[in-house]
Amino acid sequence: MDDRVTMLATGTTGVAYGNTTPGIDGDVLPIRRAELLAHLSAAFDLAEAREEGHAARVTLLALETARALHLDRETRERVFYAALLHDAHLTGNQDEDRLAAAARAAIHLGLDLGVAGIIRITRERWDNDGRPTDVLDTDIPVEALCIAAAHWASNIAEEQQPLRARARLQSQDGELDEIAGPKVARALREALLDDQTWIHFWDNKLPSHIANDVISSAAPTVGEVAEAAASMGDLVDAALREPGRARRVSALASDLAGQLGMPEGIQRLIGVAGSILDIGQLSVPRAVTEKPAILTIEEMEMMRRHPGLGSRIVENIPGMGEIALWIEMHHERPDGRGYPEMLTDDELPLPARILAVADSYWALRADRPYRDALSSEEAIEVIVAGAGEQYDLAVANALKAVVRSVELAA
Repeated sequence: MDDRVTMLATGTTGVAYGNTTPGIDGDVLPIRRAELLAHLSAAFDLAEAREEGHAARVTLLALETARALHLDRETRERVFYAALLHDAHLTGNQDEDRLAAAARAAIHLGLDLGVAGIIRITRERWDNDGRPTDVLDTDIPVEALCIAAAHWASNIAEEQQPLRARARLQSQDGELDEIAGPKVARALREALLDDQTWIHFWDNKLPSHIANDVISSAAPTVGEVAEAAASMGDLVDAALREPGRARRVSALASDLAGQLGMPEGIQRLIGVAGSILDIGQLSVPRAVTEKPAILTIEEMEMMRRHPGLGSRIVENIPGMGEIALWIEMHHERPDGRGYPEMLTDDELPLPARILAVADSYWALRADRPYRDALSSEEAIEVIVAGAGEQYDLAVANALKAVVRSVELAA
């Protein structure tokens, strides 16, 4: 939350959860880490001001190249994760090496060191004209060459008219050989001859498609989904604000839901939503989020767009349609003065109201360039004072009951 923009909130005391029927215990759907990260990779595109889906398209072409080279499944899995994350420059330090930041993100997400090592050299070139790490042509891992070739091809496909891009990419373009070497270049061209590659390239179901190449021997659990979302929230924090913010919002929102008598499954859903609540804010430059002065109209519009962008990233993840709805609504207010849709009291589901209060509380508790952090008592006072207009009355009252235990845990 940025309290220089119109203050966020929820409604009064509505009981609807969204599309979930009240009284039915919805829950987090266990999905594989590969599929979750494939969908969330759109956040990396936001952070890099790339066209949405860029990371997934690079991954598709890298995987198709690896398949044309007859690489084994374990190698293709490294290609998958390294390609998804190769542009994940999620750090507040703009001077930090981009590939080093992406490699660090891979490690934080629990991927093995081999994936991080590949990411670090994905800008190397066969002709030794890349970003040097003292790795020469034949010593560059084939996974990195597949990603370098796919990155080059995706840029062309995204920048040119589709038929023209396809014709160029299927030609014997010498630049591709210089980037990836003749063997990898030939494999990519072979993959680009397949019509299915191009159909998948622009398909909005691409994240699920590419994730099918990664098969886990163990069934996913709800806890693993929650931890993967929390780890993604950590990366958002690293790019935008103080560390631990997303986990604190998640914990407080979940506890508020419990205090209000919501089923345990809904509490877990709200906790996952809290972890990735501000994923759309990766589209906003840090110079705006940390600006000490009043935001310009253009900067305010950037901020107002982030709930919708976050919702769009999450809405196609299996089992997270409701979470996407809550993310989009978490800056709305019962008095109709919120954003992005200026919804009113009876249009706001209870989870969105809860997330608004949890997000607002921890925003008030943090230092800002234009003010010092508020104490717990002061933050509660601000929220209670806005109950009924800016915040849901029942949620604001519940905040007083649960905040002490949450503060101790934080």
